[in-house]
Amino acid sequence: MWQHLHLYIAACTIYGLLMPALGQTPHIETVPATKTYYRAREKNVDLLCRADKPIDRCLVRIPGYPDAPETDGYDVSVGLPNGVSYYGGSLARGECGVRLASLRADRIGKFVCVLEIGGQRHEAAIEYGIQVEPQPSVLKISKQTAFIDGGIRANQLVKARCVSRRGLPAANLTWSLDNGPLDAALIQPLESSEELVDGQLLQTVQQEVHIYVTPQDNGKTLVCETQHSALGKKSQRIILPLNVKFAPEAIPHIRIAELPESGSATVNITIHANPQPTTRWRVNGRVLNEGETVDMYQAFIPRQTGASEYAVLLKNSDCALERSSMFTLEASNALGTQTYVIRALKVDDEGEPLQDNSVDDDSAGGGSAFWLISVWTFFCSVIATRLL
Repeated sequence: MWQHLHLYIAACTIYGLLMPALGQTPHIETVPATKTYYRAREKNVDLLCRADKPIDRCLVRIPGYPDAPETDGYDVSVGLPNGVSYYGGSLARGECGVRLASLRADRIGKFVCVLEIGGQRHEAAIEYGIQVEPQPSVLKISKQTAFIDGGIRANQLVKARCVSRRGLPAANLTWSLDNGPLDAALIQPLESSEELVDGQLLQTVQQEVHIYVTPQDNGKTLVCETQHSALGKKSQRIILPLNVKFAPEAIPHIRIAELPESGSATVNITIHANPQPTTRWRVNGRVLNEGETVDMYQAFIPRQTGASEYAVLLKNSDCALERSSMFTLEASNALGTQTYVIRALKVDDEGEPLQDNSVDDDSAGGGSAFWLISVWTFFCSVIATRLL
């Protein structure tokens, strides 16, 4: 038993002696801590190794300076090559570094500091290089995209790819749609590759976005912006205007107040389409193409009021001769035709219909249902006519 106890005490004593020695391994950090890229001919580039214990001796290996007097490099306490000076606090404070007066392409790579601390040697390294501005970015649209009439057909998935080539380090790509950040769910993972050019591994990055394009996207802009340290505060911006093509859209339940008993009135309908539609009115057996006048009716050419938005007006110059209660409007472009039926109803002082307006529109609109837009009375129509 006593023999076992002696062995246990001896083991504990050895463990107690070894633990302080094991705990003496210094912690060493570098500044900068990760691979860093500088501008060509950058002045005063600082490279520092820092330990949490005093340094007895420090040697450094500097890229582009192969003629160091010792195998492990230059002893900073003895001397450094031209264009290199000491940087940092004293060795006693645990610091050892160099300052490069000017950075050159033939003097980049891995800086190594060899620290002697407590009779042991420790190494730390800093990698650095020169920034390379990437080539102008490119924004491509998938060949599977359906185009029509010089634009993108609505209601399809559009894939756009932004490519930034041969930069160092890799460029950063960001997306926006109509001046707002693009939904992250639409952005695909970033792809990167390397290419050896003049001894440097230049990096290319590319990324896709998948957007389901609808008529509401017409007129918006998709932007890929490339940020890179070599560009400074500037950036490369590639802009894709979304020219979305679609047939005139249906409008449910168009109801207007009945026309006045005398004077003039103008029916005003807003249509969404791209490209601009051509229009035709039908009123009590009359057919009026845009720009035409028949009897007391005048059909105006559609006027664009916004992206893919057009105001279509029909004027009755003498309501005393005729007050129609129904108007039919046809709007057509390269993608299709839409028929709109407008019913004029009696309304109360608050604009509410005084009669049942649940009339079936199947007879004059192919089953389409429509919604109230507006009607201008004599006073308003005079102003509108002057403006037109």
